[in-house]
Amino acid sequence: MSQPKGSTFLKKLPTWIQEIFGEESVDSTLSFFFIVLLVLAFKSSVLDANNIPSGSMLPTLKIGDFLFVNKMRYSLRLPFTDTELKRYDDPQRGDIVTFIPPDGAVSPEEKEGWFPKRFVKRVIGLPGDRIRIVKVSHKREGFSIDYGKIEYMEKGKTEFSAYDFKDAEKGNLLDDLDDDAAVQFYLFKEKKPDFEHYVIEGDSHPYAHQQFKDGECFQATGCVIPDNHYMMVGDNRTNSSDSRFWGFVPRENILGKAALIYFSINWKDHVCAYKSAEDLGMNGRFAQKYDQEEFRSKCGDIDSNMNWFKSTVFYRIPRMQVRWYRIGTVLE
Repeated sequence: MSQPKGSTFLKKLPTWIQEIFGEESVDSTLSFFFIVLLVLAFKSSVLDANNIPSGSMLPTLKIGDFLFVNKMRYSLRLPFTDTELKRYDDPQRGDIVTFIPPDGAVSPEEKEGWFPKRFVKRVIGLPGDRIRIVKVSHKREGFSIDYGKIEYMEKGKTEFSAYDFKDAEKGNLLDDLDDDAAVQFYLFKEKKPDFEHYVIEGDSHPYAHQQFKDGECFQATGCVIPDNHYMMVGDNRTNSSDSRFWGFVPRENILGKAALIYFSINWKDHVCAYKSAEDLGMNGRFAQKYDQEEFRSKCGDIDSNMNWFKSTVFYRIPRMQVRWYRIGTVLE
């Protein structure tokens, strides 16, 4: 009777391994690990999958969105590393990109390790641009609010252009943000050279004005972006840690372009206390909340140190909603 055929390499493995697993099992196991290796290599250098844990890009990217990132859009990188092998394009004005946080944005420990921290923001300034952020007093719903209008002077030009903005109605766009702070502000559309996108603006976070009101980018002359650097800002201008705070991003830190939302979950971690998503989206913190007993039964004590597994199984999964309408959204 013929024996199962195995590779020459496998036949050279120690006899005790072949006796325990069998030659065919070893073949299958190594084939499986080889496939996993290929998938991980593809993910690290071609098409990555990211999730959105924070609200800095609201409402374009919502907390709980899962997106594909085209990591070959600008450069070819060595698999399993961030090393560039060949650069053939650069980010354009308005692109949503993923990047390694620059020095000062996060701690050194967060940038390294098995699960290094990566940011997702929008490019609002290119190398050589002179950027000026002007506080514009704007009437909205009977109130005077501040809008941080971004102006830019391209390298070699003598006049500023602006990312103009216009009022936008909330509709149901803010109903499922899972962020009860963002709904306190106002929705606008901001114009980039070839398209418009939503931003959340208003009276920005107090420390932003205190810390940066005398900053160079907020002066009449503006600030100049160095060569090989980019300015990144979140679409949620009221709550985004970005270049307004920690400076410009080196080109080599930019990893890829956000391409598509392939799944989205509203966990309701931050808005579970509110009875109605529509009420919260329209009225913010004036929306009706559950009383204490209802809150505990529906949401659990999410402010305690409850075991993650228990809170997820008994509270987060039962209350979560899949945002089916966002699946397949192409990002721009």
